[in-house]
Amino acid sequence: MKRIIALSVLVLVAAGCTRVGPGYVGIKVNQAGSNRGVQELPARTGWVFYNPVTEDVFEYPTFVQNAVWTHNIDEGQPVNEEITFTNADQMLVSVDVSLAYTLLPDKVPSFYVKFRNDDLERFTHGYLRNQARERINEIAGKYKIEQIMGDNAAFLTEVRSTLQHDLDPIGVKLEQFGIIGAPRPPPQVIESINLKIQATQIATQKQNELVQVQADAAKAVAAATGKAQATLIAAEADSAYNRKINESLTPTLVEWQKAQRWDGKMPQVTGVGGTLLNLTAK
Repeated sequence: MKRIIALSVLVLVAAGCTRVGPGYVGIKVNQAGSNRGVQELPARTGWVFYNPVTEDVFEYPTFVQNAVWTHNIDEGQPVNEEITFTNADQMLVSVDVSLAYTLLPDKVPSFYVKFRNDDLERFTHGYLRNQARERINEIAGKYKIEQIMGDNAAFLTEVRSTLQHDLDPIGVKLEQFGIIGAPRPPPQVIESINLKIQATQIATQKQNELVQVQADAAKAVAAATGKAQATLIAAEADSAYNRKINESLTPTLVEWQKAQRWDGKMPQVTGVGGTLLNLTAK
């Protein structure tokens, strides 16, 4: 009889023992009695003992959970999970979303109280997607299509911040939130945006060409101005030199220079009948 009792106790203990592995936390939940609900105990890892008759142990992963909500049934769920919203221009836009999140271990009991299960797939593609869709629709109403199609960092930052505020009470931390590929507005909007981008690129090119022409013209003017100034300076220098020379040529200096060049011979002239007259003094 004692053996039977001991064996029964052993079986009961074995049935009421489970191991919570690395990367997970577990919580014990009372399913009966006046203390029904999550026990006031921290989430734990390792071996957990519980009463299998009145208690359950739920395990939750604490490593990063990745998910996509996309129109492509080959990437995410076998249904179209794209998110469609209306922006400030009253345009319908569809996007595919990627995100990553973790559960904070100390908030896992609050997570259980909110959702009453440990099925994160249901949470990710149910509650979390619905919250994200509401926030995207709410915030997109303040942004024009160029701010969503082009540099959308401000838009995504605001969506993520607002969504994180919703998730804080249940201990869910967003690690990443973004749009996969390009947002999908109506086809005519895409064509209009492409034309606008093309026109902007052409205008930028023309502006750059104008700046280059102006720079070349300024360079040519500077070169011509410099050459003219150099010529003027040279002419003024020559004029000044000649003026100094002329000022130094006094009548006395002129006569002296003539005397310096005389060879000592008197000039000869022809008289009447062709006779040479020697003008040398005797």
